[in-house]
Amino acid sequence: MRKKLNYIFIYDINTSGGLGTMESDERLKKIAIIEIAGELFVENGFQKTTVRQICKKAGVNLNAVNYYFGSKMKLYMEVLRYYYEIGLNKYPDDRGIKKSDPPEQKMRFYIHSIMMRMFEEGSPTWFYKLVAREYTEPTDVEDILIKEFMRPSYAMLASIIEDILGEKATEKTAYLCAMSIIGQCLYFRNSPQIASRLLENKKFDKKEILEIEKHIYVFSLSAVTYYMKINSLKTTEYFN
Repeated sequence: MRKKLNYIFIYDINTSGGLGTMESDERLKKIAIIEIAGELFVENGFQKTTVRQICKKAGVNLNAVNYYFGSKMKLYMEVLRYYYEIGLNKYPDDRGIKKSDPPEQKMRFYIHSIMMRMFEEGSPTWFYKLVAREYTEPTDVEDILIKEFMRPSYAMLASIIEDILGEKATEKTAYLCAMSIIGQCLYFRNSPQIASRLLENKKFDKKEILEIEKHIYVFSLSAVTYYMKINSLKTTEYFN
C-alpha cells in the first residue's frame, strides 16, 4: 500500500527542484509561490497566467519563479505534485483498506477516496480542477500526468478488480473496468451543471455526493461481478 506522505517534505531539492532540505524561510517562500500559482492556474488556466502575475501576488521578485523552479512549466508541474499530494494525504487510495479486506470492500474505499478528492471544497480538489483544464486547454504535461499520477492509481484499482474478476480475467480487462469506474467519477466532476439538471437541479452537497458515490460503487460492483459471465455469452458476437 502507498505510504502516506507529508507534503511539506515530499520533494527532493536535488532532483526535482522541490522542497527537500531547504532552509525554513526558503521553503515557506517556495510554498507561497506554489500556492499562489495554483490559485491562478485554477482560475485562469496555464496559458493565461503569467509569471508576472504570480510574482506580484506572491510578493516576490520577478526572477523568483526561474530561481526556484527553472521555468513557468516546471512551476506548473510542482503545483500539480503539491496539490495531488495534499488530496492524497487526506484521502489516500488505500484509506481504511486492510490487506485482509475482501476486494469488494477495497473497491468501496477506493471509490470513496477518489470522490472525496474530486469534490471536497478547497485545495484537496485543485489537482482535479487543473486536470479538467488539461482536457480543453492542454499543455505539455500529459506524459508526466499519466506516469506520476494516473498510472499508479489506476494500477491499484485494476489490481482490486482483478481479484473480483477471477483468474481468467486479463490485465487489459481489469484496466478497462478501472477506466469505466473512474470515468463515472469524472463525469460528475467535470459536468456538474448537466448532471445537476438531469437530477432535477439537485445540489452537489456532501449528502448528494455520498449518494452518487454509493451508486457508482453498486453499479460498478454489479458490472464487475457479472462481467466474465456476460462476456462469455453468445450475444457478445455482435461486437466482433
